[in-house]
Amino acid sequence: MSRQFIAALLLGSALMSGACATTAKGASVSALQKDYAAQTYVGEAPLGTTLAVVRYPAFVDPDARDAYYNAFGTQAIGGSGKQAASQERDGLADSLILKSNYFALSLYKELAAKLPEHSVLLSPHTIKLDADGKLTSVPMTQAESLPNVVTVDFAAYTYPDVTKMMGKEPLTFGDLVTPLITVKTDHRAAAPTQGVLLSSAPLMARTAGNAREAIEESMQAMQAGRLTTDPRPLDFVTFLKTGRALNVAQKSLSDRGNSHAVRAYPVEKVKLNASTLTALTSAKPAGATTADIDPLAAVFSRPMANQIVGEINRADTGKAAMAGRAGAISQFDESLAALTLVGSDDPSYLARLKYAERLLDAQKNYLSVQSLRLFDGVHNGEMGAQVRDMLKAEYNVLEKRRDLARKQNTATALAILGAIGTGVAIANSGGSGGSDCGNARSQREYNDCIRRERQRQQRDAQVNRIAIDALIAGTVYAAQTAYGSSQLSKKIGVSYLTSVAPALEEQISVQVNLIDSSETITAIRFEGLTEKLRALYSKNQRSLSVAATSCAYAHTGSSKTGTWLGECNGGFGEGSGVGILQNADGSAVEYYGYARGGQPAGPGYMITHTPTGSTALEGNFNAGRADGPMRVYAGGKSAALRTYSAGSDVGSAAGQRVASPFATRPVSVAAQSVLN
Repeated sequence: MSRQFIAALLLGSALMSGACATTAKGASVSALQKDYAAQTYVGEAPLGTTLAVVRYPAFVDPDARDAYYNAFGTQAIGGSGKQAASQERDGLADSLILKSNYFALSLYKELAAKLPEHSVLLSPHTIKLDADGKLTSVPMTQAESLPNVVTVDFAAYTYPDVTKMMGKEPLTFGDLVTPLITVKTDHRAAAPTQGVLLSSAPLMARTAGNAREAIEESMQAMQAGRLTTDPRPLDFVTFLKTGRALNVAQKSLSDRGNSHAVRAYPVEKVKLNASTLTALTSAKPAGATTADIDPLAAVFSRPMANQIVGEINRADTGKAAMAGRAGAISQFDESLAALTLVGSDDPSYLARLKYAERLLDAQKNYLSVQSLRLFDGVHNGEMGAQVRDMLKAEYNVLEKRRDLARKQNTATALAILGAIGTGVAIANSGGSGGSDCGNARSQREYNDCIRRERQRQQRDAQVNRIAIDALIAGTVYAAQTAYGSSQLSKKIGVSYLTSVAPALEEQISVQVNLIDSSETITAIRFEGLTEKLRALYSKNQRSLSVAATSCAYAHTGSSKTGTWLGECNGGFGEGSGVGILQNADGSAVEYYGYARGGQPAGPGYMITHTPTGSTALEGNFNAGRADGPMRVYAGGKSAALRTYSAGSDVGSAAGQRVASPFATRPVSVAAQSVLN
């Protein structure tokens, strides 16, 4: 075979790789589905505790729209460069809100099917500007005011450049969805990762930073004597506004070991099942509607729900819910609330706690009904029908685009094969006819002729490809332009608010199962329900013989004095409670357990925060120092059993029992003194 013939083949290979049109491909099997057995919930959450809250962007306040559009164009995922203001960019940003609204309900539905009744709530967020004019988000319901085991943030993402829709960049359009997800628990249950359990890789650092700010707000509130804080903004919004970033240990999605690291979910375009999308347009059996069809369930929502149930099963439910439970109880009884963080064996405490937990359960059931109505109003209402119509139209656009691309690629391949044939013919002519190159008088003249001929063929192929791509892009542009009009942007908001208004304003009745009776309470809004429950609690409860107050907490090695919320004596922590201390260098300590003279003494759980991360110790403390077998929690490692003496690690504690303020029945101050 001549060198000229080999050169012609190489030319054809280069043309084939450069001239083929892209067809907007996606993964038919998500990374979530690989090598992961079906999970069944095996735990039992305390009364009034939800297992999962699904959070998602649902509405953009008009005053925040420009800031949101600009952030969306600037903080792009899966590509490079910033997108300047344009009708198309803004349309893609609007479509993100609309699709997130719709597809979040699919995840909610699948989680609700795998977890106990009333244990999954919806928390739609409004994106708005904070007091400093920066992007933030706030929940539209009170779903995050109750204790929970995990929160799940969801968004359906699209790269902010309409010209890249058919490339490798993230896309949510037609039969393609790019999910962004984070799964978090309370940091007390996963201190080394700030509570982050699973995260889409591009969001991870901002998600950890968002969680760290929640930790700092919680500590500041407790130092001020409060147990409640406002919910943090969505992790995706924190990413958009380039909020605080914090590096945490991470591991692959397939690693479900015990090491304290965040499982990284890669960005992927999942491809919805074509037959499911086709079913949106086909005839339905009597009584069936397109609302019965969930194109996202099989490829993402069901496997992600399975992953989340696994995370809930592995979570320390008690630690995850204890702060949220204390905050929720404080709305009924502030003197009881701080005691619940560790507990007490006082009979009056136990009686009040049982009563308060039942009121929290009534609130949870109320919010669960509200979530079901939100689902019904959006998914089964006009907005859901509009989204399904949009999915059908988008799918048809993509299929036309793919068909054109396939035809283009076929035509291009034939043209290239013709070019290769021409090159071979030229190479084999040997100067015997039909070609100027064949009449070359030297090897150099021949090579120059061949090069000119190839350049001409490349120019012709490029012109053809540009012409066909322009036709294809015009089709996609026409479909996308509808998103970009301010009229449709307003319609999206109006449609959503119309869909959710009944869920937020309709009367709901809940059964309150008290210790010795039951009552039915009816309310239009959650605040009205809470007022009625507060009156019920005040009417039926006797006074506490032991109460939580605020006093001094002294941490060994710190010159500052912190705050103790719990049992006090002589101005210092004495008994069960929580101690908080923040140092000037940015470090801080949280201690949950027992104290004497304001210092840790007895079973306790101590979290230490530094500017770069967090660690935790659980076990026995003496005079403020770890003393005895301890469970050590650190980033990137499994919990280790170590022996401590006067605060120093002196070796392994393998096989030894570790004391915990949460694992055993709480002990009284008197009994606790015997331990030391």
